[in-house]
Amino acid sequence: MEFQVAVASLDGILINQHFGKNREFLIYRIQDNGEYGLVETRELKAPCGQGQHQEETLVRSAKELQDCSFVLVARIGPGADKVLASHGIKAFEIYDRIDRAIDKLIKYVNGTTKR
Repeated sequence: MEFQVAVASLDGILINQHFGKNREFLIYRIQDNGEYGLVETRELKAPCGQGQHQEETLVRSAKELQDCSFVLVARIGPGADKVLASHGIKAFEIYDRIDRAIDKLIKYVNGTTKR
């Protein structure tokens, strides 16, 4: 199954950013054969400011990521997780290197490992 994943990273190596504070996502396309690559860097307005999220901005972020099946972040609050889920996007909290996290995600999608 081919799909896209949005990754929250400050350095392009580690997943190390909170969903609500993230201003750009690295978008990776995973192909049916398990190969993947970066297809774009997508800028969004960070939905959280001063410790609280703004519902309107959360919804806008979810819509802007709607072509992604998954979001990989270091942290995500329950409100943001719920809004993403309502747009068909599954969020995973993981602090790891991007390549290792995507490999784990591929195994999860293929049913060879649990979350």
